[in-house]
Amino acid sequence: MKIWRDIKDFILSYYYPKRQFFLVSFPKTGRTWLLYMVNQMKEQSNHILKKERYFIFNEHDNSEIILEDGTRNNPLDVFKFTSRFRYKRGKIIFLVRDPRDVIVSHFYQVTKRSKNPFVFNSISEFVKDDILGFKRIIHFYNLWQKNKDIPQDFLLVSYENLIKNGVQELQIINDFLEINISKESVRCIYEESSASKMRDKEINNKLEGFNDFGKSENQLKVRNAKIGGYKSELSDDDILFCNNEMEKLNSYFNYKI
Repeated sequence: MKIWRDIKDFILSYYYPKRQFFLVSFPKTGRTWLLYMVNQMKEQSNHILKKERYFIFNEHDNSEIILEDGTRNNPLDVFKFTSRFRYKRGKIIFLVRDPRDVIVSHFYQVTKRSKNPFVFNSISEFVKDDILGFKRIIHFYNLWQKNKDIPQDFLLVSYENLIKNGVQELQIINDFLEINISKESVRCIYEESSASKMRDKEINNKLEGFNDFGKSENQLKVRNAKIGGYKSELSDDDILFCNNEMEKLNSYFNYKI
């Protein structure tokens, strides 16, 4: 089964243009924010693919368990199919965030921001679920670390660097995507895309493609945008569980326990 899936993905890789850009991430790592800034950068550029609908494909690569329209994916696929030959001819931006912050935001996504949402007795139940919870994030990150040499090119971007050194990080992305707008333009785009401004736009329904599930913090797609927010939202026991699982995360990602 896995062999046939690998063959299918290898064939599928030729349906994309060579050096097709992909933005890949686990849900709730800041992908919507980054994609918003990339689109702003693209619109200010003279890139030959500027008007293409799929200048950059953005996807969760089988890591999501439910879509906002209520569709539930097979949660085992990401564990069964572990090669990434579909991206063989592409250029990948792989976006990560501290898994402990991801699991909190992901909990609210799957329970508050979907039709037919998941129901858990507690956030702790979700965190410790072997298939849907924290272990899924660690598996997905490690899976991509093992496959990072398959694409034509691979750029690791962290949410934390986008927060702390955003202009510099966005400039690296600018170069990787060959958009080539000025440093001043990059800086302006970053400053106009702060979490508070994005949140205000979402609340006022000014962000294209955002579904409205309510205006309370935990119903918003742009939630709190904090580093280390998990410390106030998870119990000590849950944090201990996550930290034990973090021991299995490849050091390539440089997340400390």
